[in-house]
Amino acid sequence: MLHAPEASCTRTAARASSPAPLPFSLPPVLLMAQTYFATTQPGLENALLAELRQLKIKKPQVLTGGVEFQATYATLYEANLTLRSATRVWLRLDEFRARDTSELYRKCRRFDWERLLGPDLTLTIQAHSQQSRMVHTGTISEVTAQAIREHFTDDLKRPAPDFGDQEAAQRIMVRIEGDRCQLSLDASGPRLQQRGWRTESGPAPLRENIAAGLLLLCDWTPDQPLLDPMCGSATILIEAALLATKTAPNLARNFAFERWQNFEPPKLRGLRANLKSTQKPDAAPSLLGFDRDPHVLEAAAANARRAGVNAHLHLTPAPLSELQAPDTPPGLILTNPPYGERLASGDALPTLLERWQNELPRWSVAFIWPRERAAEVQKLATDRLQRVATIFNGGISVDLWRGAPLR
Repeated sequence: MLHAPEASCTRTAARASSPAPLPFSLPPVLLMAQTYFATTQPGLENALLAELRQLKIKKPQVLTGGVEFQATYATLYEANLTLRSATRVWLRLDEFRARDTSELYRKCRRFDWERLLGPDLTLTIQAHSQQSRMVHTGTISEVTAQAIREHFTDDLKRPAPDFGDQEAAQRIMVRIEGDRCQLSLDASGPRLQQRGWRTESGPAPLRENIAAGLLLLCDWTPDQPLLDPMCGSATILIEAALLATKTAPNLARNFAFERWQNFEPPKLRGLRANLKSTQKPDAAPSLLGFDRDPHVLEAAAANARRAGVNAHLHLTPAPLSELQAPDTPPGLILTNPPYGERLASGDALPTLLERWQNELPRWSVAFIWPRERAAEVQKLATDRLQRVATIFNGGISVDLWRGAPLR
């Protein structure tokens, strides 16, 4: 099964502008089912799967790095607005056999690009090749660009986009595995984890969608107190606040699909209005953050204000040695420890868990820890800690460990 990666690819881009209107009307397509691929970091697929099921999507299929599913364009809009653990959503355009560049050119040129893309829309072509005779991704991108250009100029007698190298563009993915080619269109634009509120971060920040994915994998619910003893820029706590208040993570941003020829602005406006009406700003989750660096907590508070959830976070400057049980029922400890310089020694993790066990004995615990140091967890000889997932955070392979109260 082919799917659309976001790395190891070559891209070609074109000039940015608004889509030109077509000289004829298009049929309504919002109720027509299409195939999509929502991407995430490997290891978070089950979190993303759970979110898609909340959207009433039938028979989603988990693949490495994402979930493929069928839905209407209306659901595509909702997915981009609401998915917390996804990085992008791609629309599957076509899949066909392509044994060489001539066949690739011919079949790319015959595709009805004008159904979605206006001739003045900026395009970026990304290519990926695996186990194919077409090994040069740059050539694949150039052939695809030529096919699209000549589809517009020769077949439609319209101006074609120019191709260069720019980031702010509509992405088209050309993925070739063996003799099969798959074309996909990026529906999201900038990565979905770029929520817009995090402009300040501490060392080793956690991506927003990873933080949301950890919460989902830990089955956290807003009625549980949540404590991060080394919260840094408070990404986990802010994502928890957005979840508790039922605030769609991407409610205020724009998406690539808004430039498509079949885009229905009233439908998107209606979805935004509905999502705003179901928010729970008066929710009162117990979200507790501690960090030894007061300056980092100032950045965390600023991030929370931009996210609109500062009233829901309780941030306290305190080192681990001063951690005390809060005046709340037991809940979940979830943290991304600074496992670099501060926790580099082999006895750092046992010391950390001992502190939590002594001060928060009835709390469940979850944390991420470098995969290469998994033996430090395993030698604790406790069956209360289970590895839930392995993900990549900042280029480092880390495990999510989760456990019942430590005593």
